[in-house]
Amino acid sequence: MAFACENVSSDSGGPVSFQNVMDGIAAADFPAPTGRWFAIFCFFSQVEKTIKNCRVVIADERGEVIAQTGLKDLTFTPKSQIARNAVAFQGFAWPYPGRYLIKFIANRDDVLASFPMWVQHAPSPAEESADESAQQPPT
Repeated sequence: MAFACENVSSDSGGPVSFQNVMDGIAAADFPAPTGRWFAIFCFFSQVEKTIKNCRVVIADERGEVIAQTGLKDLTFTPKSQIARNAVAFQGFAWPYPGRYLIKFIANRDDVLASFPMWVQHAPSPAEESADESAQQPPT
């Protein structure tokens, strides 16, 4: 499983809740800061193994790395077959509109999971009202 959300919470020993799952961002200006958000990745393996050199990478449409965060190794055992990562991004700014890929990469360059994030320009309310008044004929 791989997706983005605005917040993650859980009670001690209870279920994990993901609030405001998102697949895109609308911004009036660029670079567009997004405050805090999370990239969620969950993996399952019945085979006992350790996956090393884990990181989450944000890449633009050309494949250029915009940001990355290193993570601890994933370790799977018969008693621990699930590995969940909630990777927080605080104060990250999207440099320009477009399609980005958020990728979980391990080992040298193995992409284990990814999901797209669409970042688009959305006029601010002031820009919208200026556009509307410019299009209306004078009375």
